[in-house]
Amino acid sequence: MIDTIALRKSIIDLATSGQLSSVCDSDDSIKEILDQLPVVSTKRKKLLAQEYEFDKLFSIPEHWKWMKLGEIASYGDTPTKVMAIDVPDDTWILELEDIEAGGKLLVKKRADSRMSVGEKTVFKKGQVLYSKLRPYLKKVLVADENGISTPELISFDLYADINANYIKYCLTNSYVDRVINKRSYGIKMPRVDVGFMVNLPIPVPPIQEQDRIVKVVESIMEEINCIDEEQKKYTNDAEILTARLIDAGIQGKLTKQFSEDGNAEDLYEEIRAEKAKLVKGCKIKKEKALPEITEDAIPFNIPSNWKWVRLGDISAKISSGNTPAGGKKSNAYVEKGYSFFREQNIYNDGIHEEGLVYITEELLKTRVNSTVLPMDILLNITGGSIGRCALIPDDFTKGSINQHILIIRMIDPRLRFYIHTCICSPFIQKYIKGNTVGDKDGFSAGRCKNMLIPLPPLEEQRRIVSKLNEILAFVTM
Repeated sequence: MIDTIALRKSIIDLATSGQLSSVCDSDDSIKEILDQLPVVSTKRKKLLAQEYEFDKLFSIPEHWKWMKLGEIASYGDTPTKVMAIDVPDDTWILELEDIEAGGKLLVKKRADSRMSVGEKTVFKKGQVLYSKLRPYLKKVLVADENGISTPELISFDLYADINANYIKYCLTNSYVDRVINKRSYGIKMPRVDVGFMVNLPIPVPPIQEQDRIVKVVESIMEEINCIDEEQKKYTNDAEILTARLIDAGIQGKLTKQFSEDGNAEDLYEEIRAEKAKLVKGCKIKKEKALPEITEDAIPFNIPSNWKWVRLGDISAKISSGNTPAGGKKSNAYVEKGYSFFREQNIYNDGIHEEGLVYITEELLKTRVNSTVLPMDILLNITGGSIGRCALIPDDFTKGSINQHILIIRMIDPRLRFYIHTCICSPFIQKYIKGNTVGDKDGFSAGRCKNMLIPLPPLEEQRRIVSKLNEILAFVTM
């Protein structure tokens, strides 16, 4: 798969550093731009005189010139304001939610459908609109008609016929992205200040070259959009095929049944006997018996040597954790220690370490009920990631989880690979998402224990997992 996000980023970086355009003798010089710039007001002179620290500038062609945004644009001028209720019904009202990260306009809403209230900023066709809130999202676009917007969008004109779309690309290149993110202030709602933006260095080529750059970039972006569409079709098809294959696997349709495998009934009885030993030895708690599986509860047919079981009957532990005191403010977390898993770390293909936090051994000792051990299965039970599950590696030491995750620990750890596959199946995912409870739509440990599992003999479990891994490697490559 082609990383089109990185590709777009590279194209913009190349374009705004002069590597996608050539010099034409007929082009005007930068002096033509300088001659057309308006007289600088006293207020703007003060802004332009402010000193800011910027990263080292990148190389540009000799006939280009580095200029401050405030020298070539009206950024920082006092905008015209209007009350949303006072505009005509057909007025375009633009909110930040209408703009995708990267600057794509997702939707256009008019005053009669938006029902906006409060003070808005007036913008005009051809102006650049730049989001000062969360600038890392690169919500920048050029208005194709007049309208009003949230005050979080700064609208500004460009002087001397400078191409607005060229400036849009400049404001989304890697250099600007880097320096603005360093400068942004505010933790929950990061913004960038006016003075910094007025003094932001912009690489300015001759006007005609700007126009050529925009045409080249737009042409390339159209091709990248086509790649996106094709990859989206492939991804959708691959996801559907993956789902069907996993469902076929847990129904016994991908593997042959052999008499020498024995039957799942014997495996189930072995597990029950082992569980009884663990209860008697006070290794695990005795739990209330789960409901018997009736004929009308069975969702599909399985091979005769398989058995329908409830997950709780073959598990030693199914329970969630909690966030340690001070965790949300990071007071409980340390730089090095034992892994504390949160829902953003749990994926079907394993643990993702981005955003992983750590707790001390002392704190881990107080979290016996939510201690993660090697060979456990972790299942997300709330939010947008509900249903994602990960296998904990055999060489893992110890860790813990928050309240958004369940630990599923098998009586016989050899079952974990097949059980993980089952949980990833559309059949189980539908069960999880259809059995949420509470204000946060969570999937409870009790519902998890009652989950129906089509259990094959152990050897066939291994063949199913192996066969799926083999096939899916080609589907997702």
